[in-house]
Parts: sequence; C-alpha cells; structure tokens
Amino acid sequence: MKLLVVLICLSIFTMLVSAAPTPKWKNCCRRYSKTIPRFNRIEEYTMQENDGRCKIKAVLFKVKGTNVCSDPNNEQVQKLVEMLSQKEQRE
Repeated sequence: MKLLVVLICLSIFTMLVSAAPTPKWKNCCRRYSKTIPRFNRIEEYTMQENDGRCKIKAVLFKVKGTNVCSDPNNEQVQKLVEMLSQKEQRE
C-alpha cells in the first residue's frame, strides 16, 4: 500500500515538473518594443529565432536586467548589433 502511494506521488510530481514552462519559453518575445535602447545602456544581447519555441525573430537587448525586444529588420537595431559584435571582438 505504501509503495502504491509513493508511486502515485512520484508520478504526480513528474507530471508537474514536465508541464512547467522552461526558461526558454519565458524569454520569448511576443512583440517588438517601440523604443530602441541606447548603445551605452545595453549589457548584452541575444538573437531569438523563429524555431518553434518562439513565434517571432527578435533581438533581445538586456538593459538593467530587463529584456527589450527589437525588430531585427530595423536599421537602428542592425547597427546596434553590429557595434555590439565589434565591441565583443575587441574584448
């Protein structure tokens, strides 16, 4: 009887853990921000792909611990990414 209770509890725990959202889902941009951050305020950036986990392509700029989602086709965003890439290569 005790074994059955343990197995039931274990299976419920497994279902809850597997159903929880992954950090990747939480970090997906759903729309683009209307503002583009300044170069000197950007801590880092990552590229979001439309790969099934996220619905849109985006550039995620980390600014003071907050993600700002930007359109990768925007000219200003492309310039920022290029400048940040050059900065990374120098470091």
